[in-house]
Amino acid sequence: MKKIVLMVLMLLIAVGVIASIGYGSNNSAPNAECYVCHTGATVPAELKLVGLPKQYEHGKTYKLTLTVSSPLQSIGVVQGGFSAEATAGELIITDEKNTQISLPFITHTQEGSEKRTWKFAWKAPQQKVDVDLKVMAVAADGDFSSNGDAITAEVFTIKPKK
Repeated sequence: MKKIVLMVLMLLIAVGVIASIGYGSNNSAPNAECYVCHTGATVPAELKLVGLPKQYEHGKTYKLTLTVSSPLQSIGVVQGGFSAEATAGELIITDEKNTQISLPFITHTQEGSEKRTWKFAWKAPQQKVDVDLKVMAVAADGDFSSNGDAITAEVFTIKPKK
């Protein structure tokens, strides 16, 4: 019995270690705290979100394009990543190759880390509420470490049409 318990325990530890390795990096950004790991860039990054209205129509879907730009050049295939969260409404994947849902966020996929521009959609809520779309993005230097990457973040507030 002790051997079985020990084997199950070792299996759980192995699964935990594997899961923790895949938690961040270029295969996902499942939180809005990219700055915790990605640091040290000597140049800034900025993000641009095209397609988001200042006032939304209830239930309407808006196609969005997010771009992170920086003078930081990547020395490898990894270019960057992003994470976005809406306080209301629904974030929708429109590019399955480069974006994914990691609740409550929409983020890049491993293939998506080879870009600095991503497309997705936001469906406005039915209720009349102000919505914050919180976005964080990374312009990576491509060295497969979290050092030397440029980070940017912004909160976009969208109000319902009167």
